[in-house]
Amino acid sequence: MPPFRRPLAWLTVLLLVAAPLRAQSAPDTSRALIARMKSDLRNLVTAQEAHYAEKGAYARTLTDLGPNRYRASRGVKVEIVNAGSNAYGAVARTEGRDGSCVIHVGLDGSVAPRTDIEKKRLPEGEPGCDGDGITERARLASEAESRVTLTLLLINKLQERRFGRLGNYAPDASSLEGMRVPETVSVTIELAAAPNREPAFLAVATDSRYPGYSCVLASGWARFPSGATTLAEKKHAGGNSQIVCDTFK
Repeated sequence: MPPFRRPLAWLTVLLLVAAPLRAQSAPDTSRALIARMKSDLRNLVTAQEAHYAEKGAYARTLTDLGPNRYRASRGVKVEIVNAGSNAYGAVARTEGRDGSCVIHVGLDGSVAPRTDIEKKRLPEGEPGCDGDGITERARLASEAESRVTLTLLLINKLQERRFGRLGNYAPDASSLEGMRVPETVSVTIELAAAPNREPAFLAVATDSRYPGYSCVLASGWARFPSGATTLAEKKHAGGNSQIVCDTFK
């Protein structure tokens, strides 16, 4: 073999060897398979809730759950992991496909299962898969933003209910009957009741997992000393009980 052909031959060998390695390290993005595994994990959650309602505890294995209550799709293998009476995780895999899908209910981040390749987990009750194009941080940030928004919606509802009954707004969330603030969420309320003006309040909510971001709700059209703007993007809440949020990330 002429000398000038040897490097090309060696390059061909290296490419043939490297190709399987790339295939093993990258997740298979077959949409149909991913959709099937996600569906199986969602169905498992439904079956587990039915089991919990009947037995007062989650099933620790699929055998405990029983084939009449749950059966995975053909070609999909589902395993319940880190299960307890009030919490569990689950992993789904398919033969011949790299990667996995996971879901968890009631488990904290230290024991919730993660996918095989991307090592990710999504919020509780939401399936996540290698190759589905969803990143853990982006999805958890979106979930945190939604949680903060829902907290402000509840505060607005309870504040208006209180105003209709007592003629004033509560100065803090703890004074609102029926208010439960999620563990990672903090809320501050600022009142405005200038003479001859309609009472108003400003509520600002944050999530400790994403410092520097906030959602703001302003009821009424008063001027608030601290300003009705979000922390990061300085979006202004224009009153009329509208909520504006930073893009949590």
